Amino acid sequence: MVSKRAAAAVPQLLAAAFLAAQFSSIASPANEAGKRELTPADAIATVRVMENQLYPGQRVSDAGTSPDGQRYLIRLAYGDVLRNGVWMDLLTGRLDSLDGAAHPRRCAHLLTTGLGSSTSGQSADADPTPANFIRWLDDTHVAFLWSDSHAHRQVMSVDLMSCKHSFLTASPTDVFSFASTAAGALLVNAQIPRPDGNSRQLWARGFTVKDSSDGFSILNGNIDGANWVGLNFENRWFISSHGATRSVEIAGNRVDFSNPFFRELSVSASGRYAIVGVAPAATPDDWTRYQDLTLQRLLKNNETSVIRSPLSYALIDLQTGTTSLLWDSPKPFDSQVRWSPEGDTILLAPTFLPQSADSPAGLKGTAAAELDVRTGRYRVLPLDMSGRTVVSAEWSSPTTIQIDTTDATGADVQTQRFTRDHGVWQASRTAELPLGAPTRASPIHIEIRQSLNSPPEVFGVDARSGAERLILDTNPHLLERFKLGRVERLSGTLPNQRQWIGQLIYPADYQPGKHYPLVIQSLYGHGFGPEEFTLDGFFGDTGMGLGPSALASYPGQLLATRSIAVLQLAVVHPSSGVGQAEDYQLAFETLADQLSASGLADRNKIALDGFSRNGYFVEYTLSHSKFPFAAAIAADNYDPSYSQSALANWRDIDEQMNGAPAFGDGLQQWLKRAPGFNAEHIHTPLRMVGQSAGIEVIISKWEIYSRLHYLKKPVEMYLMPEADTHPSHTPQSPKQILAIQEGVLDWFSFWLSGREDPNPRKSDQYSRWRTFRTSAAVADP
Repeated sequence: MVSKRAAAAVPQLLAAAFLAAQFSSIASPANEAGKRELTPADAIATVRVMENQLYPGQRVSDAGTSPDGQRYLIRLAYGDVLRNGVWMDLLTGRLDSLDGAAHPRRCAHLLTTGLGSSTSGQSADADPTPANFIRWLDDTHVAFLWSDSHAHRQVMSVDLMSCKHSFLTASPTDVFSFASTAAGALLVNAQIPRPDGNSRQLWARGFTVKDSSDGFSILNGNIDGANWVGLNFENRWFISSHGATRSVEIAGNRVDFSNPFFRELSVSASGRYAIVGVAPAATPDDWTRYQDLTLQRLLKNNETSVIRSPLSYALIDLQTGTTSLLWDSPKPFDSQVRWSPEGDTILLAPTFLPQSADSPAGLKGTAAAELDVRTGRYRVLPLDMSGRTVVSAEWSSPTTIQIDTTDATGADVQTQRFTRDHGVWQASRTAELPLGAPTRASPIHIEIRQSLNSPPEVFGVDARSGAERLILDTNPHLLERFKLGRVERLSGTLPNQRQWIGQLIYPADYQPGKHYPLVIQSLYGHGFGPEEFTLDGFFGDTGMGLGPSALASYPGQLLATRSIAVLQLAVVHPSSGVGQAEDYQLAFETLADQLSASGLADRNKIALDGFSRNGYFVEYTLSHSKFPFAAAIAADNYDPSYSQSALANWRDIDEQMNGAPAFGDGLQQWLKRAPGFNAEHIHTPLRMVGQSAGIEVIISKWEIYSRLHYLKKPVEMYLMPEADTHPSHTPQSPKQILAIQEGVLDWFSFWLSGREDPNPRKSDQYSRWRTFRTSAAVADP
């Protein structure tokens, strides 16, 4: 099996009282001969190991080993700037001996544009992501999703013996997910073809604006009342077997309105059943009793949103094509489903339980249970995972289960085993299954070893003798060629008693006692995953730290190589709705104060960087904080200000963030909280970056941009290349990544270090920024 083992120490809890002592103890890597600065093009070309990840930190299945345990598979992804694409290599080798394992063969060398389809918002740009699962069709064939010549994702199969590959589907639209059975059938979920709009005809004959219209659709030229964003998510299910295809209804509906992205399909060992997360047609009244704020928020959003979260399990009978809801219990967002190696029972961890169970853990969604999918009978494991995250949940045998969990910081990793005896699950005192131990026939297994400061290396290990051999160094000489900063994990407590976690990248030329510029990259909804080497600075995106950037606006080591410190920061379990932005403002201010007091950061050269929801936290902080942040970037971000909310037909989440509807007395709350209404308080140079759309992104940010521009504040708005024709919230196209990252590096280097790129094509950029700097100095002497 393929496993990981981190080589670095567990995260440290660093209080402000001894931050200075910690920093002064770090040896400087400066002045090492022959090293040069890392560039965005260098970072794009580095290699990452793709793993089966549903989302950060959650392993879907062991896709690295064939069903018979005799062959392993490794996937590598890396960008190609010259071809403006991303390569994925499939390497395979034998597991009969260390010698056999030590000589992998590249069996596929596939290129994707990374630009994506214009019809679904997730196509080629998702090809090289860890959420693209590998599934074994048999002992020598694997399948995964890959874009065809039309940028539509299809199911591709690779023969690991002949190394030939072919598409198993020919869908006219994107395939979102699939699963295979031992009998050779495919269960496929694909986008419904988008209908032709009739906007042109409506303009020709005149029309009344439909109640279902929204401002963003109208800006995009769609006036027919159809929600074109929602149409990107509508999907249907099919079973394909022996050349025949039949449709599958989900809970009586031919169309599945569930969000199709990032959902796992699980097929039983017998191949008879599959389980998938779906959105319930209507929320059961008694589900309001479940004591999980995230669940209640998602249930409320599902009542009005066209993009509905999958909060129920559907059981699909692959033999009859019929479906039913699994049981009367909601599905946690981060639940894992594991089929028993024998029989038709599953392990759910974590999970809610039916209310008849009268279980506090079941109401909170922190329980674990074994469920018989045929009868609905379940057995509860003696475990409450409150405050913990499931890293993996596996059957060690038909009567033994092992569950690995961690706390929010990732420092406290626990492994617990349970044994079923006479129908009852009990905690087991048996020694834990060793990390990386083989679960199939071969005594040889593959380990991916890395740490915060050591790039991934692939080893073969003989479980019988303990002998091991290096199979692959994914990025040889990376550390010797480039100036990189040392990385450490940090955590602590804010003045409001909420916990923060972070990952600090020291400047590459760090010297104790010297004050450096600092950029705080904000993360929302992240915890510490396993320690991994990353150029971006992430600490929760396992498998996404190298190669094409997962979030292009977060440069991480690209800033450290320019003598700028970087802190990736998240608040653990921030407030929901009102108070969430304040939590992040407090975290930014607290860490800025602590890192400047420690002697690491120059208090007058601290900047903020926020992507997506985090961009709102940055804008909120700039419009409400007294801290003198020196520069900021808000990239492709959500903003609960007045104009964006109006264009989106007054989203519920905007009401939650501002504490009231934007009407009557509630408008007073918006005047106090919404960044757009408080733009006059922003004195920090702000760069806005658009990625996920063209004109809609510009207009959505126009409220803040136009106010700052009118007030002669230093502000600019940038749209990445082809944002109108090939938009992406998380671009993978090297051309788009390069453009975003060069702009981010130039912006922070200019405001924090006074550094300018001598490239002549950037002369207008720096002329504009120098004017900003002069006007800012006059306004704030």
